[in-house]
Amino acid sequence: MAARAAKYTGHYLTRKTPKAQTYWIGVNVAMLYPAVECLSIRQYRSFMSTALRLVDWRAGLGSEAKRAQWAVPTGGEGWRGYWIPFQDQKNGSTTISDIPVGTGCDIVVLASHGGGFMTGHALMFLDYFRKWMKSAHEHQGIRIGIVSIEYGLSPENPFPVAMNEMAAAYKDLVQIHGVDSGRIVLFGDSAGGNIALGTTLLLRDAHSELGAPAGHILVCPWVRSPEPPQNSLYDVVSEIGCQIYAEAYTQNNPETIMCAYTSPISAPTLAGLSPMLIFIGGVEILRPSIEQFVEKAQKEDVDVKTVVGEGRAHNYFLLDDISTKKDRQEAYCAMSEFVSDVHRRFKPT
Repeated sequence: MAARAAKYTGHYLTRKTPKAQTYWIGVNVAMLYPAVECLSIRQYRSFMSTALRLVDWRAGLGSEAKRAQWAVPTGGEGWRGYWIPFQDQKNGSTTISDIPVGTGCDIVVLASHGGGFMTGHALMFLDYFRKWMKSAHEHQGIRIGIVSIEYGLSPENPFPVAMNEMAAAYKDLVQIHGVDSGRIVLFGDSAGGNIALGTTLLLRDAHSELGAPAGHILVCPWVRSPEPPQNSLYDVVSEIGCQIYAEAYTQNNPETIMCAYTSPISAPTLAGLSPMLIFIGGVEILRPSIEQFVEKAQKEDVDVKTVVGEGRAHNYFLLDDISTKKDRQEAYCAMSEFVSDVHRRFKPT
């Protein structure tokens, strides 16, 4: 960690670092380089759990009671997660336990978190969800409610467990909670973006009766590419880390490795998918594969809008230490505009 920070400092002093990457962001990126390469899965999970607890405490969400003010456990057959209902953060709101899943909002976001399929939990980005809710309401007049799934982690729960859980949650939103598919937006970051894309392809291919989601918000999604990414001093993700994550999720099964549902970029066709808003870190090692995915989708008439964080690493605006306040505000605005457009297009079926 110290060696990478020192190396980055040397690059910075000799003006070899990305122009838009500030020194402190770059040093933090260098020190956040994945511990997964040198730790066991158990150790890595413990490390990440500690880090996420610190994030919660910093955001004022360090206790179960604090988180319970925002999120209510929910679930159904084949899945579990949390319902994060819309709250009017300016004028106050009702007790969230009184707000049924999918109600009290204009758009329902179905979210799958990142973490390389191996770590993380459904409320790891709760602080960002509530800030996004506030931004969308204040600037676009849109009320967002979020269902974040607590999917089974790999390698104990390899593909297709997480994808099937997200699909089950989508089915329940439509069939049990009465949420029109035209009001549902799938959200996923990193590996969660992979799960979200796998889910939407599965819905298109095998569950058309449920209706397609109205859109997708994907933060630095792992679309998987046959070409391995190249390591970089300027990103928090590594080639070896990607390999470890992929092995845990696919179990090295040849058919699974290149399946469209684990490798969306390898899908025979992306035609028919709903509009997408995709964020890309300007210096992240997954950028080439994400841009290839975007090009493929656009050639097949999928409406895709991208936001590139110049000089920024993977998942940049979801991590305060490797982004600026401006980065985060711009991301909230872009996501809020996207869901506002979804809402304008909505026509009850």
